[in-house]
Formats: sequence, structure tokens, C-alpha cells
Amino acid sequence: MRTSIRRLLASALAIAGLGLSACSVDKNEQIARGGDLARALGCADCHGADFTGHKVSRSDQVAVLYSSNLTRALPLYSDAAFRTVLTTGVRPDGSRLWYMDAAPYAVLSDADLRDLLAFLRTLAPTGPQHPRIKTTPTFEELVRTGEVKPESATLAADLAHPPQPTTPPNERGRYLARAYCAGCHAPSLRGFTPPQPGDPPDLAAVTAYSKEDFRSLISRGQGLEGHDIKDMAEAARKRFSHLPVEDIDAIYDYLTRWALTRSG
Repeated sequence: MRTSIRRLLASALAIAGLGLSACSVDKNEQIARGGDLARALGCADCHGADFTGHKVSRSDQVAVLYSSNLTRALPLYSDAAFRTVLTTGVRPDGSRLWYMDAAPYAVLSDADLRDLLAFLRTLAPTGPQHPRIKTTPTFEELVRTGEVKPESATLAADLAHPPQPTTPPNERGRYLARAYCAGCHAPSLRGFTPPQPGDPPDLAAVTAYSKEDFRSLISRGQGLEGHDIKDMAEAARKRFSHLPVEDIDAIYDYLTRWALTRSG
């Protein structure tokens, strides 16, 4: 059962020892890659195009919740502390995140986390610093009964059954699928259980697509008949339209092998 509050409230190195010019080039490359990662991971979906955050709760009768203003929040954290927040859903003071989806970030490589952070640190502080969640007795009862849990409480279960490797191996495609697809299709890539109307499907559906059709799906959100797929079309154009074709093909190769050989 999906326990994230997102369903309830929302129906988001410097290289030592090198010369100055080399550091500058490497840092610029990291920032550029980090910007691409932020886009593909959908950071702006929750935090806004300017990363200043906004109200994400729909009913003040349950809770008042904002996504963080990253331009204001990030300067308050060390690199290590911010990585912990991203990958565990827990702040350094022990408070827990209720809206942040940590699973895709928990599987990111150290290099990708470094580059993402390098990009986010280029954001100039602007806009208001939003308050933390304001709860109500209704919300507290949902937490007490276990119907709503913070991200840190669901992360271990989310990551407990990762999509299996394939033969021949395609670890690059598996990595990209877990990072970019898990937020909508579940960390298992099999969709959420139990499925509810409108939920993204089990990614075994990819076997119906040719590689060319899949490229169109990922870059434009168009299905087999050339029409836009709801939600996917927006995600494709905002997040995935810039992906290199080799990355799209790696995801396709992995998913098709995985779908045909997986157990269970």
C-alpha cells in the first residue's frame, strides 16, 4: 500500500590539487551536468521553475505543507548534510520530510549527487522561506493509525525490492530507470500496489514499444498511436526531452530485457 503523503495532499568538489583553470572547467561541467540531472529528476515539479517552493497541500483541513525554497534552504546545509536529507528524508535536526520522494536520490551515484549539488549551489537566494508543515488533529490521527507516514518511514520498504539485473547486464540502463522512472512507476518499476485509477503502469508495458516508439514516448510523451499520454507527455517535455538518445536506448534495452526475464 502506498503510504506517502503525496497521494493524500497532492491528487518535488572542487577538485583538490589541480590548477585554477582546470578546476574552473571541471566545476562548470559539474554544474551543467547537475542542471541536466535536476531537470530529469523533476526537481522543478515540486519546487517550482525557480526552485523557490510553493504550497503543495490541497486541504488545510488536513495539513498545510509547502515544498522547500531550495535557494534559501541549501545555504543552511553542508554538502554532507544535504546529501543526507536527499537520500534519507531526514534533516540534520532529526525532523522528517513528508512530501519529498527520497527513493530516486537514494540510488544516485556519488558523482551524480556531487554534480546535482554543484548546480543547486549556483541558485541565488530569493523568495520567502516557507514554514514547515502545519498539522491538524486529522493529520495526526492519520499518522497515528499508520495511514500516512513520513518519507523516512517508507524508504526502506521502497528500496527493498529493486528491479533485478539483466542478462546480458545493462547496469547503466537499470541505474537510469531507477533514478528517472521510479518516482512515478514505483522503485520496483512495477507500478504501485494496489493500483488506483490513473496510476502509472508497470513498466513491463515497454515491451509493446519498438525502440523508435520508445524514443518518442520518452522525449515527447506520445503513445503508440501518436497521441499524448496524460501526465507522461508533460513529464517527457519538461524532464526527458533533453536526454541523450544513448541514455534513452539504455533504459529501453534494460526495461525490455527485465520485463521478459524477471521473476514473479
